[in-house]
Amino acid sequence: MSIGAMGLKEPTRIQSEAIPLIKCGHDVIGQSETGSGKTAAFGIPLVEKVTKGKPGQALILLPTRELALQISESLAKYSAAKGLRVVCVYGGAAMGPQISGLRRSEIIVGTPGRVLDLMGQGHLRTENIHTFVLDEADKMVDMGFIDDVAEIAEHLPEEKQTLLFAATMPEGLEEVISRFTKDPKKIRTEIKVKEDLLEQYYCNVERKMRFSLLVRLFKDEAPKTAIVFCNSRREVESLAKNLNKVGIAAVAIHGGLSQSRRESVIDSFHRGRINVLVATDVAARGLDFKSVSHVFNYSIPKNSEDYVNRIGRTARAGERGKAISLLTVDDYGFFRRIVNLYDFNVQEIEYGELERLPFMSSAGKTNERRERYHPRGPRRENRDFSARPSGFSNGYQGFMHR
Repeated sequence: MSIGAMGLKEPTRIQSEAIPLIKCGHDVIGQSETGSGKTAAFGIPLVEKVTKGKPGQALILLPTRELALQISESLAKYSAAKGLRVVCVYGGAAMGPQISGLRRSEIIVGTPGRVLDLMGQGHLRTENIHTFVLDEADKMVDMGFIDDVAEIAEHLPEEKQTLLFAATMPEGLEEVISRFTKDPKKIRTEIKVKEDLLEQYYCNVERKMRFSLLVRLFKDEAPKTAIVFCNSRREVESLAKNLNKVGIAAVAIHGGLSQSRRESVIDSFHRGRINVLVATDVAARGLDFKSVSHVFNYSIPKNSEDYVNRIGRTARAGERGKAISLLTVDDYGFFRRIVNLYDFNVQEIEYGELERLPFMSSAGKTNERRERYHPRGPRRENRDFSARPSGFSNGYQGFMHR
């Protein structure tokens, strides 16, 4: 089956490199940015390999219910011409229909917990599985699913093809690769940002003033739709509550929410009922938001690839977008490395004097004191910090962009 027959006009780099290797029977490790076509990269050769009428030939694992549903829908489209059936199994839903689907479906897509449950009860049989796919493998490691994945893998046939795909390759993923693959072929495509459509900015700010600055930026930018990224669930919850208190209707989304709640939030954002999400990287990974005007980095990720995946949420489908990062003194080192690594053009935003707004912490403590704040240090310095080992001036002088 050709890529054209799948409705894909031209293969992406991950597709053009991975598909021939998969068709030759190799185990494959593929690293590529979110939205680069990883599903088709493994889905097209998988569908070609599966034969109609024999249940349970391929097993694809995803870290979240919504990702599993998204991938199962894509695979159903790819396999429609062959008349193959795809079943999606995940927690938080009735087992009956899923058990019924397993009896007649050639392709199984699911989350680790539900797959293990169904295997333990004897409903998910593994003797026919010839293809095992771990998608979003880096986030399965982050979310603590690796032991479940290992247990599932132990029950699969020895002779099988294993495909592992991820957007990032953190240190912990190396162990996963060695445990689940045999002499894999590795593919890594460049992470690209459409800089002609995406404007990147940063603001220097003291930590105690970050919330006040974010509120100012919302007022100044008036984003049509926005995602505000934080590094932890606790920070996401706290920030969303405080934004609502000042009249910015924001909804939190992270891995700790129930599946039904996550699905409701995502659907509302897609339909335009919600226009501000406060999210962790795990929650937003793999979700296809096509119209996001602004991305705000309330906290800076420690992984440069996570930063690229964050800002890649905007400037899609030919539309322009903005990514704005709020930098405290603790963020300078990480952010400078990101800018240097990708040679991004990042400009500074001057915001003048701020009024410090009350902020209720996750512990229930409120900073009620209001005060005026003006950032210290020179503004709009334009230096080539490649000539400066630290990239910054002494003291609180801010991040020096290239």
